[in-house]
Amino acid sequence: MAMIDAFVRIIELPAVRMVRSGTSPLGEFDAWWSSIPVPPRSNLCPRDWMWFNPLNRALEWLYVLPEGFQDTGGFEEFDFPGGLYAVAACRDDEASMAEASRAIRAWLAKSSVFEEDLTTTGPGARHEMGRVTTPVNAKQTLGYHQADIYVLIRLIPDDEK
Repeated sequence: MAMIDAFVRIIELPAVRMVRSGTSPLGEFDAWWSSIPVPPRSNLCPRDWMWFNPLNRALEWLYVLPEGFQDTGGFEEFDFPGGLYAVAACRDDEASMAEASRAIRAWLAKSSVFEEDLTTTGPGARHEMGRVTTPVNAKQTLGYHQADIYVLIRLIPDDEK
């Protein structure tokens, strides 16, 4: 991934209510959240991410609940804490996603402002995430999906610089 400096962006996701697939089959979760009517306007679009949750050793699909929506389809609802992320785009395939993750970490290793946030346990735990970003018509044109990889980060405190 050449010129990664040009492609790493820093974003902050808001704290939101989410539902997670947990250890349920991903197809069941996909069917549930795909049936939810999409709100006419949303600040988070698409509204889903995936991460590997080391606590249950499973790939989890996450979905941001629309405001006022109550039916979680029996899936666990939780408070996503939001936070800072370093993000890079790649193809939606295992090799490209792994390379994007490594490239973000290499970029962070050279940063004097940000570092990886390794606090991945406890009630506000966050994990590295991915999400497909391509609309269907772009996927058809490109022949593949694009994805974003999100690595959780924090500002390096002044006394640690």
